[in-house]
Amino acid sequence: MRAMARHFQGLHQAPGILVLANVWDVGSAVLVSRLPGVRALATTSAGMAAVHGLADGERLSVDQLLATLAVLTRSVDLPVSVDLESGYGQHARDVADTVASVIELGAVGVNLEDGLPDEAGLSPLTVHAERIAAARAAADQAGVPIVVNARTDTYWKGGGPAERRFLDTVRRLSAYQEAGADCVFVPGFPPIGLKAEQQRRMIGELVAATDGVPVNLLLRPDLLPIAELSRLGVRRVSVGSAVYRLAMASVREAVTALLSSGQPAVLGAAEQLSYRDLAAALAGPGADLTTHEG
Repeated sequence: MRAMARHFQGLHQAPGILVLANVWDVGSAVLVSRLPGVRALATTSAGMAAVHGLADGERLSVDQLLATLAVLTRSVDLPVSVDLESGYGQHARDVADTVASVIELGAVGVNLEDGLPDEAGLSPLTVHAERIAAARAAADQAGVPIVVNARTDTYWKGGGPAERRFLDTVRRLSAYQEAGADCVFVPGFPPIGLKAEQQRRMIGELVAATDGVPVNLLLRPDLLPIAELSRLGVRRVSVGSAVYRLAMASVREAVTALLSSGQPAVLGAAEQLSYRDLAAALAGPGADLTTHEG
């Protein structure tokens, strides 16, 4: 466990950028973990909640989250970081308990955000810094050097002029770093609609302002290519709920096409991952695949 945590820490400093394709259940975790080039996994809170028929925003109970995580971490051989949203607790001590629980189940990273569930605003800086410190203390108590990824939602839920928003972002990230964060995360940064050169300038300024602490950005279609983000100093990128939403978009498109056309041929794309290939990916090498398709 400690070795896995140290390995995950090292991935944030190793050559090349760490790319995390967020997973939402055991099946997606196992499937993604066996793809070439995948070095670690992270969960998506929105995807995990949706699997249970719930919206994001800590509607998924901590017991449901832990039950999924318990099986997920046993099913893969890669580092797993878990999205804890704002930490599942009103107080810092509650966050420490949650972090201790996920460490016990094998997680070697946590993501903690300062956006308020179901609200437009942000937690006070000092409140979230206390949560980060509590997470760090829980890891120290367990003797497991997990990666604490401190997320600020200044570009999703914050407000004000662009310059003030950037300064507030840097101020928050600095406080979270001092509280014990190993990595800092700013989803929605840089803002949508900027030209490539503007993106380069803003990302460069953010990386410089974090003083060597690894920066995590959320990938989206209009963002610079991953290789360029790496050259700019970004150390980690993740996809959030995007891959889950891609999967569900495919479900919606296929069922809609089937009902409207009545043509089974619309299901042909499913053969990109055949029944046998899916079974093999989930069962592992040497498994008996003589089961019937269902």
